[in-house]
Formats: sequence, C-alpha cells, structure tokens
Amino acid sequence: MGVRQGMREYRICNRTVMDTSDPEIQFDEEGVSHHWHEFQERARKELHLGAEGRRRAKGLAEQLRSAGRGKRYDCIIGLSGGVDSSYVAWLVVRELGLRPLAVHMDNGWNSELAVSNIERIVKGLGIDLHTEVLDWGEFRGLQKAFFRASVGNVEMTTDHAINATLFREARRFGVRFILSGSNLNGEGIVQSGGWAHDNKDWINIKDINNRHGEGVLRSYPHLSPAGFAWAILARGIRFLPILNFFDFNKREAMSLLEKELGWRRYGRKHGESIFTRFFQEYYLPEKFGVDKRRSHLSSLICAGQTTREEALAELEKPLFEDGEKRELIQFVCKKLGFGESEWGGIMRADPVSHSRYRVSRVLSCRTHWLYRFGRRIATGRDRM
Repeated sequence: MGVRQGMREYRICNRTVMDTSDPEIQFDEEGVSHHWHEFQERARKELHLGAEGRRRAKGLAEQLRSAGRGKRYDCIIGLSGGVDSSYVAWLVVRELGLRPLAVHMDNGWNSELAVSNIERIVKGLGIDLHTEVLDWGEFRGLQKAFFRASVGNVEMTTDHAINATLFREARRFGVRFILSGSNLNGEGIVQSGGWAHDNKDWINIKDINNRHGEGVLRSYPHLSPAGFAWAILARGIRFLPILNFFDFNKREAMSLLEKELGWRRYGRKHGESIFTRFFQEYYLPEKFGVDKRRSHLSSLICAGQTTREEALAELEKPLFEDGEKRELIQFVCKKLGFGESEWGGIMRADPVSHSRYRVSRVLSCRTHWLYRFGRRIATGRDRM
C-alpha cells in the first residue's frame, strides 16, 4: 500500500505554508493548522531568549565544566559544516568557553565546500575533530537497500550512524553531554506522513538491509533501541539543543561565521551534502509529494524570521535550474551503482511505509509511555 496523499480537498494553513501534502495536518475553525499551535506551545516551553536565555546557557556551561573536570572534553558536538552545527561550535567555544570534541560523519557525500568549512571551523576555534569514515561499499549497499525498499526516510541511514557515533565517543571520553544544532526556530515544524520514521530504529534498518541489501553490515555504527535506552537511562547521556537558549537567527549566524571564521555559504539548506539535496529536493518531492521547504519556511514564519508572503514566493521558485536535476540524478545513480532501468523502476514503484518492515514497537509509536519517558529524560521534551 502506498503512502502518497489521497483524494483530500486541498487546503493551506492561514498562518504558515503547511498544506494537505501533510496527510496528518489538522485545521481549526479559522483555518490555522495544528503545526502553528504546536509551535507556539513548544516555544513557550523550549525557547529561552534574550538575557534569560543567556543566563540559562551560562548555567548549563558551568554544569558541563564541572562534569568535565579531569576529562579531556566537556561535551560532544556534531559538525557537518552546515550553518547550524558550525554556529553551535562557535557558541560553545567563544560564548560558553567549553572544550568540545567535534564529531563529523563522512558518509561519502560531502561537498567540497563542506570539507573546507569544517577545516575552517576546527582551525579557527582550535578544537579537536573526530571524523568517522563509513565503509563506502557497505554504506552504499545500505542506501541502495532503502531505495529498493521504496521507503521514504533514506536519510535515516546517515542519521542513525551519526547518533551511534556521538554516543560511542561520549562513552569513550566519559562525557555525558551532547550539544546539538537542532533548534525550534528552523526545525520546529516537521512534515509527517508515511515517508517518515525514527532514525534510531536499528531494527528497521537491519530488516530493510537484510531484505534488499548487498551484504552484512559489519562496520556500520549502530545502536539498538535498548542501547539508546541504556545510554540515556543508565549512563545519563543528555542532548542539549543549545541554540534554543540564544536568539538564533540563521542569516545573522551566517554573517558572523563568515566574518569570524571565513565560513562560506552553500546557497541552500543542507547544501553541505550532495545526497541530502538529492533526497530532499528530488526523491521526496517526486516520489512522496513532500517538499521539505514547506516545513522549514513554516518554522521560520513561526519564529518571526520570514513572512508568509516571502515563504509563498520562495515556494514558487523551482527546486532546480535547467539541467541541474538530470545532472544530479546521473551523478547519484552512478555513485550508487544504479542503472537507468533499475532507478526508473524505483521511482515508478508505489511508496511503502517503513512499517511494512520490522520496526521497534516503542520507536514507531511516539505516544508510547516508554518513548515519551526516554525523550523527556534525554532532551527535556516529549516529542521531536
């Protein structure tokens, strides 16, 4: 059974640009979507702005320094070279005075600019970097398995490995705190639907690889749901969305990084990864009818960093310039080893929900008490 949108009457939120391409969207009597209302509720609980936010951030920094005494690092940060993670690195070092270990995942899809930006961040801030290089043959087979399975969240193959590596490095250095670039202002609204699935679900990843992959995953970094639970509940690992404690504005952050560290802009969200662009701007829109610009722009609207009119104008722009899409498809298919015929069949096949394969019962149900309890302990909030 596919997961494409059915014959629902088209509607668009009066406050954001979220629409019925999200099959779970709900509207109130004034035509405002549940996304708007949920963002406002989360903002009241999770955003700490102005002087109060900085005071809380300084308090957290003291807590991290205290926990880090006698250790090499105070915290772990992920570093992709994108604006969010790069700005986290700058804040952690320059504003909070902490000693982070930066962790980068090299999955074979970095753009040259991403590599350059990572080097500039690490050198400019004088921080240590651990780069986890995935076995390309093994990882390529896993990504191909997800495409052959016709499921939506192909990016969970990278995201799961990142989280597993962050947990492993935290354990290796005895660090309890992972400071993430996740932030409400840019990512507070998430488009739902059958394409999405929790990236921590190793059971789902393993089953898809077993059915459609090209070999056993021997070196791929992974954690079982029980492993994640153990790290959080027994070892006390905590994720801190540090950007929620500052008045985070993406445009201002980019300008600061350019001035202070020589960081260079990508021109689009997640431009640091060739594969992420392929996934978000081609695969999801054409196979699942999901334009992730809607959720990103809607988050910015809710945060007061763009207007609805500006967002609608942005959505009118094509995802690709002339010839760009074909070049990207050819590049990615060649790198993955897909022939034109097989790839065409993948794109024509009906979309499939991740639940068609084995899943973690806890991770696949976000209302499950154990899921909510674990998330509250790890991050201080109930939902993604």
